[in-house]
Amino acid sequence: MSKPQQTTPKHVMMMAAGTGGHVFPALAVAKELQQQGCQVSWLATPTGMENRLLKQHDIPIYQIDIQGVRGNGLVRKLAAPFKILKATLSAMRYMKQLKVDAVAGFGGYVAGPGGLAARLLGIPVIIHEQNAVAGFTNTQLSRVAKKVCQAFPNTFPASEKIVTTGNPVRAEITAIYNPSYRYKERENSGETIRVLIVGGSLGAQALNECVPQALKQLNVPLSVYHQCGQNKQEATQALYANLPETLHVEVQPFIEDMAKAYSDADLIICRAGALTVTEVATAGVAAVFVPLPSAVDDHQTANARFLEKIGAAKICPQATMTPDSLKDLLMPLMNRQLLMEMAVKARQQAQPDATQRVVGLIQDL
Repeated sequence: MSKPQQTTPKHVMMMAAGTGGHVFPALAVAKELQQQGCQVSWLATPTGMENRLLKQHDIPIYQIDIQGVRGNGLVRKLAAPFKILKATLSAMRYMKQLKVDAVAGFGGYVAGPGGLAARLLGIPVIIHEQNAVAGFTNTQLSRVAKKVCQAFPNTFPASEKIVTTGNPVRAEITAIYNPSYRYKERENSGETIRVLIVGGSLGAQALNECVPQALKQLNVPLSVYHQCGQNKQEATQALYANLPETLHVEVQPFIEDMAKAYSDADLIICRAGALTVTEVATAGVAAVFVPLPSAVDDHQTANARFLEKIGAAKICPQATMTPDSLKDLLMPLMNRQLLMEMAVKARQQAQPDATQRVVGLIQDL
């Protein structure tokens, strides 16, 4: 029996809060839903970065007051059930008022009460997990969701409702030329190997301190583009002092055009957040991942293994990283043919249609 046709635009409430890793994939899906004629609203926390980001987009925001309880003190844990109840009731009120047809959760504290509210109201829930290790909220919601989207294979136990979609990424990154073309063109023109260092938008002190010393020890002609984070440019630049003539370095607090930076790079040294790993695969760049040691459940190492196990990347644990150990890891990679082979393997794992796949599953609810 076919699904009855909806006469009014479908109203989808997005649930994503806290970090860019949750918010950016949700925003990509939200914009595509709007393009397809859906009404879209957003369930947010009062202090999350989503509030600032969504000001640039035509998406109404509805806030609920909720915080995480994992690893916090006794008083907060005792108060947690009451906060969750209050947040759930607020979410239910919004959903009834807006006549929401479907709820899409992308993680963050907001998704727990929001998913529970939708369940109590009989509104279908779909979730998307960006990391190779599922977060606490998505693990709980996976039991009640109609569909569960995972960016990496085997994040959830196999079942009919589990779909591996990949992570939604920006269109300008999916448009980057094939790595075999890019790397061969640079090799044919005799260009030096280009190394991109990115520690996230805030930079990464461990990378800022260790990478310059390791690169100086390589004694190989290199072109280096290093994103160091705000207020760290002078200190990072100082670590590149007394460079050999074969090493050309540019240090910037923030890289505005990441698509161009990926496209220009032969090798990237970076963290292993879900979106970073996805963008590295989509762009097709050889990588050395230095997972963030404080990441919950060490999920960045699990993310990095997705590309490391197929020979597209190397992993350098921060706990054992020194200038000497990083130099020893990098030295065998100073070969553009090898880097191209790694980049091609990375590109083979890309899922550039992730946004469309997630949107299609939402439309089918």
